[in-house]
Amino acid sequence: MERIRVLVLLFLVAFFIVGCTLKKRPTEKVGHIYCIKNIDIPKSEATALDIFNRYISDAVLMAGNRIECSERTRRFLSVKIKKISFDELGYSSAQRATIYKIFINLSIDVENINGDNILSKNIRETIQYVGTGLRADFERRYALEELAKLIEIRIYSLLKE
Repeated sequence: MERIRVLVLLFLVAFFIVGCTLKKRPTEKVGHIYCIKNIDIPKSEATALDIFNRYISDAVLMAGNRIECSERTRRFLSVKIKKISFDELGYSSAQRATIYKIFINLSIDVENINGDNILSKNIRETIQYVGTGLRADFERRYALEELAKLIEIRIYSLLKE
């Protein structure tokens, strides 16, 4: 009986060790190496710049590319926000904005190392964000993030083609 217990225990330990070994992951081919030259926003707004930088970088990476500004870089991405407007449509009982309508018009340009334009697109999006009435500055940031998620999807689809 003791021998069977030991054999079962050894079998279970061996089973877990085999299941926990490192497995070779297939390597995926990296697309292109992009450098995000600039994200130009008409208003000096650090929050918007931070949000758009994060979501645009994510779009480039999700499309199977790499971000690197070095001598190996062959494509340069520039984003120019031509117009962005915030409209407060609804207010909470504390007179804080809870419903935002945001419109954005931006252009995306991708150039190769010689300065030739590879991709040039204009994107226009409008979203309406309904918040919970926390604080107006938080609600505004959340609304801006929802807009940036839409832009991320658009840029992803452009770079994936």
